[in-house]
Amino acid sequence: MHKIFANTLFIGKQLISLPSCHSTNDIVADMAVQGSIYEGAVVSTENQTKGKGQRGNTWLSAPGENLTFSIYLKPKFLKPTQQFELNRIVSLALFDVIKSIDNDMKAFIKWPNDLYVKNLKIAGILIENNINYQQISQSIIGIGLNVNQTEKLPSTATSLKVITEKTFALNEVLSSIISRIEHYYLMLRSNDVRVIHQLYEQQLYKKDKVSFFEDSKGKFNGIIRGTSTEGNLHIEDEAENIRKYQFKEVRFL
Repeated sequence: MHKIFANTLFIGKQLISLPSCHSTNDIVADMAVQGSIYEGAVVSTENQTKGKGQRGNTWLSAPGENLTFSIYLKPKFLKPTQQFELNRIVSLALFDVIKSIDNDMKAFIKWPNDLYVKNLKIAGILIENNINYQQISQSIIGIGLNVNQTEKLPSTATSLKVITEKTFALNEVLSSIISRIEHYYLMLRSNDVRVIHQLYEQQLYKKDKVSFFEDSKGKFNGIIRGTSTEGNLHIEDEAENIRKYQFKEVRFL
């Protein structure tokens, strides 16, 4: 069970801790339908059996060793075209917490939904939005962070313990994340998007470096130049053309 000590205004004030569940995002969605959840609520579990990731993937996490949780928000001040702002602020919050643990850690935000340390995944984000009348009526933000797991990690993943050789109190890490998410969410609600965009671009994985990609036309070398306001990824190809991609239209190789 997690107890949150974060000094926040509303995120985490309603906390539901579950020993085990299939998906915290699904639990939050069901509670929203029932009207039994408030904005800022956090649902966490020690054992998520069917965690969801992007592209229909599952998020696998060792029971009791990592953080798997979801946050319920009602960002009605955002238009549907601004959905990616939520990805930005959650990514920045996770980045801040990872760097606060070890400032020398080479952490990056990997577009669109992952956090990397060096070239290994340490966290993933899945945001599911409901849109009504040209506004985002509710947002369920699912987060998985590898904290204390050291065994049976995929070859493409790492954890805070693997990197630092230290064991972390999950409730303290969770509190830090929630505090930073609220910080950026309040910035977003105040329409301070320019600063958010600048911070996000500064931490973007592989930005301004030649990398290898694949899209519907095939494999190519390119350089990430940034993201659009709507969250599309801009990659400069070898012909110096800027290719613009939405979710799932391009992948890193």
